[in-house]
Amino acid sequence: MLKLFNTLTRQKEEFLPLGEVVGIYTCGPSVYQYAHIGNFRTFIFEDVLVRYLRFKGYKVKRVMNITDIEDKALATARKEGKSLWEMTEYYSRIFFEDMETLNLLPAEVFPKATEHVPEIVDIIKKMMTRGFAYCGKDGSVYYDISKFPDWGKLSHLKLKLGKKKIKRDEWGEESSIISDFALWKSYEKEDGDVFWITELGKGRPGWHIECSAMSSKHLGTRFDIHIGGVDNIFPHHENVIAQNFGAFGENPSKYWLHCRHLMVDGRKMSKSASNYYTPRDLTGMGHKPMAIKYLLLSMNYRRRLNFTFEGLREAEEKIEKICNAIERLENASGRDDAGKLAVKAMERFEKVLDDNLNTGKALEVLEEFTDDCVKQNPDKESSEKIRETFKKMDSVLGLGLFSS
Repeated sequence: MLKLFNTLTRQKEEFLPLGEVVGIYTCGPSVYQYAHIGNFRTFIFEDVLVRYLRFKGYKVKRVMNITDIEDKALATARKEGKSLWEMTEYYSRIFFEDMETLNLLPAEVFPKATEHVPEIVDIIKKMMTRGFAYCGKDGSVYYDISKFPDWGKLSHLKLKLGKKKIKRDEWGEESSIISDFALWKSYEKEDGDVFWITELGKGRPGWHIECSAMSSKHLGTRFDIHIGGVDNIFPHHENVIAQNFGAFGENPSKYWLHCRHLMVDGRKMSKSASNYYTPRDLTGMGHKPMAIKYLLLSMNYRRRLNFTFEGLREAEEKIEKICNAIERLENASGRDDAGKLAVKAMERFEKVLDDNLNTGKALEVLEEFTDDCVKQNPDKESSEKIRETFKKMDSVLGLGLFSS
């Protein structure tokens, strides 16, 4: 039985889907910049989860949103002298290219926030009718968190109510007094041509409401899994839960999964520290895409991973060793009955992945299986069983071991 760590309950829980199709919502890229390898650690983890669920026989519908409007996107577009639409279209294209480079499966739906304004307005109106949202003096619409006593349950923070502090910038610094947050932002001159004329007035959506609208439209108001990086827990996912409760009366997701941050050479990745890398930065240096992916999978998603170039070179060597072992199996004509190796390896592979999708342990099983196969002199029948096992493992990990 697959067990996943639910951030909401802080424990591993048996995965029991709500229906015949597993609904998964994954927080996708904010397309105002290149997605970096820290972002892709989360995207790769999500990809393996989808692959493994399908491997286990589940039907899966995955929705990955494209955030193409938010405060930072507008600020970046102004700084670069581009229109929001021009900039987000460019970075969206780059993101999809990077997904293909890293052999990530496409989601069934890639909704854009800007294409869901009617749904956003509808949800906000529901919250206002139910008393969870109000119109501020500036014409913006805000969520009243005092009406939602479970706010903070996901991040395990206690709600400390005080004098309401209305902030235009929802990316403001955390405060001991939690602010109501904007659902709809009234128009300001700095917004330029980015606005919609709606029943809520002239303006644009807040960031958090976008995910509530896209997830409920494509997966319904209650689905199986909501995923993102740990930075999404507070305040984003807290606010998504609050919004959905305000509009629909329930938490949108049964399981909440969050991937830990990536360190680079033992430090937080940042441009100022000169350790900020995108997948195309690394491939431009001559590193193979699957080695990048291998390294990003080498630790369970809930543990912090330290990315180093030494580790990247080791990953390249490991993949080469595995591919060489597979290649030798094509013309195997030995005498050893090595078929049992494949059975035992597959059992161990599934066991570690069933334990909260431990990809680090899964790679160890793959490496040990490779070593055992190299030591053997398999006959033709055993060789076919071993190759089939490698294919099964690769269908989950997506390392492209049979692509060449």
